[in-house]
Amino acid sequence: MVLPLELLQQFKTTDFPDQQEYEAWKTRNLNVLEAGLLLHPLLPLEKSDTASQRLRHIIRGASAKPIETGRNSESMQVLRSAVMSIACSSPDGSSDFCHWADGFPLNLHLYQMLLEACFDDSEDGSIIDEIDEVLELIKKTWVILGINQILHNLCFAWVLFHCFVSTGEADIDLLFAADNQMVEVAKDAKATKDPDYSKILSSTLSSILGWTEKRLLAYHDTFSASNVEFFQGIVSLGVSAAKTLVEDISNEYRCKRREESDVARSRVDTYIRSSLRTAFAQRMEQADSRRSSKNHNTPTPVLSILARDIGELARKEKELFSPILKKWHPLAAGVAVATLHSCYGSELRQFISSATEVTPDTVEVLKAADKLEKDLVHIAVEDSVDSEDGGKSLIREMPPYEADVAIANLVKAWIKTREERLKEWVDRNLQQEVSSCTACKCSSLYADINLLPTAFCLGTRGSFVPPFPALTRCDIGSKLWKKKEKLQNLPKRGSQVGSTNGDISFGLPQLCVRMNSLHYIWTELENLEKKIKTCLRNLESVQADIANGSQISFEMTIAACHEGILQLCETTAYKVIFHDTSHVLWDALYVGDTASSRIDPFTKEADHILETMSNIVHSRVRNRVVTAVMKASFDGFLIVLLAGGPSRAFSRQDSEIIEGDFRSLKDMYLADGDGLPQELVEKAASQVKNVLPLFHTDTESLIERFKRLIVDTHGAASKSRYPLPPTSGNWNPTEANTVLRVLCHRHDEAATRFLKKAYNLPKKL
Repeated sequence: MVLPLELLQQFKTTDFPDQQEYEAWKTRNLNVLEAGLLLHPLLPLEKSDTASQRLRHIIRGASAKPIETGRNSESMQVLRSAVMSIACSSPDGSSDFCHWADGFPLNLHLYQMLLEACFDDSEDGSIIDEIDEVLELIKKTWVILGINQILHNLCFAWVLFHCFVSTGEADIDLLFAADNQMVEVAKDAKATKDPDYSKILSSTLSSILGWTEKRLLAYHDTFSASNVEFFQGIVSLGVSAAKTLVEDISNEYRCKRREESDVARSRVDTYIRSSLRTAFAQRMEQADSRRSSKNHNTPTPVLSILARDIGELARKEKELFSPILKKWHPLAAGVAVATLHSCYGSELRQFISSATEVTPDTVEVLKAADKLEKDLVHIAVEDSVDSEDGGKSLIREMPPYEADVAIANLVKAWIKTREERLKEWVDRNLQQEVSSCTACKCSSLYADINLLPTAFCLGTRGSFVPPFPALTRCDIGSKLWKKKEKLQNLPKRGSQVGSTNGDISFGLPQLCVRMNSLHYIWTELENLEKKIKTCLRNLESVQADIANGSQISFEMTIAACHEGILQLCETTAYKVIFHDTSHVLWDALYVGDTASSRIDPFTKEADHILETMSNIVHSRVRNRVVTAVMKASFDGFLIVLLAGGPSRAFSRQDSEIIEGDFRSLKDMYLADGDGLPQELVEKAASQVKNVLPLFHTDTESLIERFKRLIVDTHGAASKSRYPLPPTSGNWNPTEANTVLRVLCHRHDEAATRFLKKAYNLPKKL
């Protein structure tokens, strides 16, 4: 007979005061079945056993839908089938007897259920007022269940603990009651050598210890000022469980731990170190996250943020947790700060090993580390004043960070690296650079870095701009548009390109490298100046004027580098426009028929050159050199229009083509928003935009404007004979020479007659 099963079939709702009482009774009987058949069966159950799986499913389902317990009900038949299948099994396979539970474990389980009657379910598991009377009644079952005082103490300790956990860990009285009961359990463990009791004790205390250590090995995650009183109770409970396990479970276990003189101190030491390591790792992640989320140009280094956070963590540990833990570990605060010191030291060593030079971030981190170390050592010394060795063991765990030594070593390494790099750079450039500077100038690189720009001289913009041909007038009756005529009128290339002071064959990549070289020197000197000033400010003994940087400056050298870059950009730009692309600009643009010799070949080739330059020059020099090329190309465009010689002639209708080509030229530098800023391009294009309307103006208006400008410049006496205005190269619609050149290139009879009459200009060179 399986008694709980028979009781479920025999008793009905009418046998109980109300339905609720009846359902509670059914639940208790199902729990007994579960304990006897599933939790503590006579024979171990296989995982694949279908009867046990079916019974487990039925019992779990009963909590949602009550089982109909009538003798002939289908649910009761299913329950009986599952129960009897398990209960009637035997080792030899026969089913003649029904021994369904392993007696003693089931008895303990039943006794635990009886002890749970000491708690009021309606009041969150609080202990009932009649607990003494109830316990006296429960003790009368000892003879039946085989319980004695030591088993009662252990079971009651477990029930108190279990009730505290199952009710949300909110009733601190239950926690303290469980801890007090653990004192009785510890006494019993010392007094008995019963191996069966030791097994039960080991299983029970291991469960309690496992639960407590999940909270204590990272107690900063679980406890704060609002619930620190629970912290004390859980530490006491965990330490008691650990001590009892180590000292009293078995002789074998006790031998292994014989050398451990103070279990409580050892466990608390483990809790402190584990919790502080976990808290440190969390603060590390938070510091990294805070630094990444700040949109500052110079965000605070992670280790500086971390040093402040660890200082706050150490103060929290000292004020909140250490006073409690000191009951079991006299150096609780010292162990905590020693752990934090070690964790931060590990990160700091990695930082120092990866640092190759002194930067503001490096100095800030090392200062923060030095302050943190002083705070941690101070706490450790205070905590260990009364210890036997005066805290020497803790101090040995805290090897100094030596931030000042780290800074000094970084400065020495930085100076040595820069010295070697500069020497190597100068040697390489002296061997490879090709320039027309004299030998004495080049050799002076070692003596005075301010002369570096002279080692990069290649001439000036005037070295590449072709000389302007003499003024001519258009021959209206000639076959101007024929290719043969065009070729005859073209001046020779050699006569268009002026001689240079440098090597004209020096390639574009080499020029870009020279710009990068000067920019590198410039930035390195700026960085060196800043670092020297920063380091000097950190030295307390340095004089005030030196510390403020008044005597540290590379102003002349930096200015020379800046001027050298500007000169190189301008010279490179005019070389590109008037030499490298002269065959598609000076030699070809608008030669002969304007409509058939437009700007496209030039923009195609220039765009390729700009891409090459952008890939070579430093990003901080790129816009500067592209701007120089843009200005040179705009200058070249105007020179073609105003000083392009007799091979170029424009009608008023051609002005639309010219304006369209100039828009294409500007668009090349704008690059659909990826190029130069539009404001910069428009500003550079203003001179061309001011001159272009002249090409659309009718000839008579141009002549009248020219006469008016001559009179304004030379007075009324000039009306009888117009003096030839000089060429300034500063093209402007209010400048007489500019207007005259537009007339010279005007394919118009009126313009030709005026130029013949006023200056007797020839039609050909």
